[in-house]
Amino acid sequence: MAHQVSWWVCMLMISSSDVDEIDRFKKEMARLFLMSDLGALSFYLGIEVKQEAEGMTLNQSAYVARIMEKAGLAGCNPVHTPMEPQFKLNKESSAPAMNATEYRSLVGCLRYLINTRPDLAYSVGYVSRFMEKPTIEHLAAVQRLLRYVARTINCGCLYTSVSI
Repeated sequence: MAHQVSWWVCMLMISSSDVDEIDRFKKEMARLFLMSDLGALSFYLGIEVKQEAEGMTLNQSAYVARIMEKAGLAGCNPVHTPMEPQFKLNKESSAPAMNATEYRSLVGCLRYLINTRPDLAYSVGYVSRFMEKPTIEHLAAVQRLLRYVARTINCGCLYTSVSI
């Protein structure tokens, strides 16, 4: 007796500048599989997608709001830069230790945010170096970074079409 194999895909995202090619692909998929067309993408894995005439914008403002709540920084005073100039942290800090799981969780949230916020890459990479034994000094740097994110909550990436 042959085994029947079944599988289910939660979401398949199709992207192309050729609408006819998208339609052809969807028809072929519908011929082969039972599927539903949910229309234009607007939200995917915590990333908000806005498709407009000038291009596609990706941002994570709702995700940022959840991070700010988690960090206890909702409604905080925002800052203009993610880090102070010439800022230095040390792995062997003499400051009191903090809960490493909490620190790692906040930094992990910031690392996911880099998907739509490349301006945060250096700062998030920097605070990521201290996940082994974080102190309250390291947490203060993460909180400063979050206060910058609060100021720039609606920033994201804009992708425009390019004619060649």
